[in-house]
Amino acid sequence: MCRFFAISLALLAVLLTAGCGSQVQTHPVAGQFKFEDGSVPKFGEVEFYNQEKKINARGKINPDGTFSVSTFKEGDGAVLGKHKIVVMQNLTSPLLARARADVEIQHDHGRLMSTIYFDYRTSDLECEIVEGENRIERVLKLMPKQTADGMPEKED
Repeated sequence: MCRFFAISLALLAVLLTAGCGSQVQTHPVAGQFKFEDGSVPKFGEVEFYNQEKKINARGKINPDGTFSVSTFKEGDGAVLGKHKIVVMQNLTSPLLARARADVEIQHDHGRLMSTIYFDYRTSDLECEIVEGENRIERVLKLMPKQTADGMPEKED
């Protein structure tokens, strides 16, 4: 009876392990965003979406504009194929950010990107992920109304 139980457990483990092997394969993706003026976004998040497989890969933008994306585990990259890309910078409200900047400690968070990149319907960013290492570099438009230090301009 114990032997039957042990064999059953071993068989179950093999079956479960085989199921994990059917996971979609990913390929490493790293890159850099730059603005039209040569400066880089110093923060934000990037997301790749493969519509065919309905799978997303996500990553954070580093202070030098570089990023890498992950799908299932840290640093694994994205699935093969065509991807739409969105890039987001979290500002709760441009007016609130401007007001806080006037009274709080000043810091260099860099310039802000155009909000067209925040939504798949308006972002014009795309890429093709191929087998092996993928290097993605894209030029972003700046937010039209911002001060030299990257804060949204106050509305009159």
